[in-house]
Amino acid sequence: MTISPLFRFCASGLAIAGIVAMVIPPKPAVANSNEFKTCADELLRANISRNLAADVCAEALYPEDLSWCVLKIKAQTPIMADEALYGCQRVRRPLELASCIVDINQHTSNPEVLLAFDRCRRSLLPLRFSECVIGLSQEIDFSSTKAIETCIAAED
Repeated sequence: MTISPLFRFCASGLAIAGIVAMVIPPKPAVANSNEFKTCADELLRANISRNLAADVCAEALYPEDLSWCVLKIKAQTPIMADEALYGCQRVRRPLELASCIVDINQHTSNPEVLLAFDRCRRSLLPLRFSECVIGLSQEIDFSSTKAIETCIAAED
């Protein structure tokens, strides 16, 4: 029985790959960053008290999402960290909440930021809500407040 040249070529390639895989040691396992540590660090940087940071990070299902939500809102809107934390704790999608309020703040003129924040928090689909507010306020001669109320009413 003869072995085809194609089979020999493939077999030799596989043999070489197997030897190389055995000779080169795998990378040592690196521990993933601790999401609770990251959460606490980020909330402390946002000037949240140590006790409150410890409590909310320990309670959070996704601690890094919670702390990132607070940092993003604090950095890109006039909302204070404590208010941001209150909202970020009470939603299922904290990253979407942060994007919602930041987008409305950046893409509409003179938004009532706390009203927008509350409505982003109440919305089941915060990203869609912010798109609605931005679209209506830019294309129809609506104030940002009127656009916010129109879009939240449409979700009910």
